[in-house]
This record gives sequence, C-alpha cells and structure tokens, in this order.
Amino acid sequence: MVRDIFYVLITFALAVVSYFTSPTIYLPIGIVLLFNAYYFLIGRKYLIKKDRLVRRCHACYHFINAFIISMSVKESLEDAYQSGIRFEDKELNEITPEIENLNVSDRIAYLREFFNLAVFKMFINVLGLYQDQGGNILSMSDELISESTRIEKSISDSLAESNRYLGQFILLWVMAVSVLIFIRFSISSFYITMSKSSIFLFFLSMFFLVVLFSIHLFIVRYSSIIVKEDQV
Repeated sequence: MVRDIFYVLITFALAVVSYFTSPTIYLPIGIVLLFNAYYFLIGRKYLIKKDRLVRRCHACYHFINAFIISMSVKESLEDAYQSGIRFEDKELNEITPEIENLNVSDRIAYLREFFNLAVFKMFINVLGLYQDQGGNILSMSDELISESTRIEKSISDSLAESNRYLGQFILLWVMAVSVLIFIRFSISSFYITMSKSSIFLFFLSMFFLVVLFSIHLFIVRYSSIIVKEDQV
C-alpha cells in the first residue's frame, strides 16, 4: 500500500513537471494515465511476485528452524509442526487450517508444494532419515540449517542491494528532471520560443517515455530476487 502511494506521488510529481515544461495540458494528463496504467496493470505484478517469494523464503526458514528445535526437545512431530507454522505469513496462515484434517506427515508433504524450495525438500529428506534411523536430529540437520541460513542471508543481501539501486535510480532521475526545470526557468524566453515547436513537444514526450521505460526496467531488476540453492 505504501509503495503504491509512493509511486502515485512520483507520477503526479512528473505530471506537475510536465505541466510547467509542456505547451499543452494533454501531456501531464497522458503521464498520469499512462504511468499509472503501466504500474497497476504490469509493474505491480512483478513486485507482488517478488514479495510472495521473499515471504515464502522467510516462512520456510522459520518453519525449518522452529521444527528442528522443537523436535529435538519434545520429539513430537505434531508439536514440531505447530511450532513451525507459528509465523506471521498471510498465505501460510490461510492454507494451514485447510489441511488440519490430514495427518502431520501429509501436512508437511503438502507444504513441500507450497514452499517449492529445494531446501524444504532437503528438510523432508532429513526428516525421513530421522524417522527411519533415529539419532540426534540437530546433528543430522547441520547441513540443512547451514543451507537454510545461507539462503535467508542471500535474500537479505539481495533486498539490501535492490534498495541501493532504488536510491541510485531516484537520484539519477531527480537530477535529470532538475536540469529540465532549470532550463525552463533560467532561460525562460528561449524555452518559450522552443515550446511553440511541435518537434520540442515530441522530444519532451519522448523524454517522459524514456522515464517510463526506465521505471519498467528498474522494476524488473528490483523484483529479480534470485534464490541460489544447492540442488537436492
């Protein structure tokens, strides 16, 4: 929600800039309509997909660690499962009541499809080995916990890098738009003469189209959270 409001505010800021730099009112109107149509019909879907992946990775990390710790203490599949699903994730909280009628092994198997991560398949393999052979589940899960922690860290690093790109992207376009505003008001007489030309309007429109295209490229890159997993 906050992200959506932030984008709409940026769109209106660009529309205001175009209002003062364009000879026609149609350009700022077009910017508001086109930029918002792109975001809510296309760009927002990339961000939602990224958010879903990040949430599932966090939930998977919590489930595996909470399950193993609980299992090592209580040695109860049911108690360990209940510990694992105690995580504030909307999707996870929606599906767990739907599978409560299944036995605990089937519920864990169902979550394998929900998380759809290689590390969770690794967890199921370790759990199966523990059930067949017994032993110390903490010792048996050393590699699993290490892999799960590595993935969680890689997600955090990727998000931090994406936020750095966001800051650089905004700064770049603030500088570009500032130059346009500076030209508009520092040499206003020359600018007014130029604005009467249809060629000027064409290039000004192209400038804002380039802004929109760069926003699309940025959203695609910002949304590209790559989960690097060991294949199991």
